[in-house]
Amino acid sequence: MSLLDTDAIKNIMGAAFAPIFGTGELIRVNMVWQSGGGLPVEDAPVAISVQTDRCDEAMRQSPGYTAEDSKLIILQAGITGREPNTDDVIVARGQRWKVKSVRSDPAQSHWIIHATKEVTDGT
Repeated sequence: MSLLDTDAIKNIMGAAFAPIFGTGELIRVNMVWQSGGGLPVEDAPVAISVQTDRCDEAMRQSPGYTAEDSKLIILQAGITGREPNTDDVIVARGQRWKVKSVRSDPAQSHWIIHATKEVTDGT
């Protein structure tokens, strides 16, 4: 068994970086399929430690990239349930972000999320 087979690195990274990361929320969105199509249903927000950053080169080269996109780094320590997916929303620095893609580091200490600002119609 190696360190990558346990939650040790995840917990160490969480303890080390949570104090310097900002606080935010992970809102998991589940699509409920009905006869007319899918209806998004938001779960209760999960508290997260999140850092916002500029998109990396791979994100800037991806289809659909906009100047409103950002890289979000979310610590995995203390978060249960499924990993974020492209239906989900992240709240960071007072802004809602729609997830475009998700990847994880080998130790599963954090997710690296390519996200774009969620546009609201003001209602």
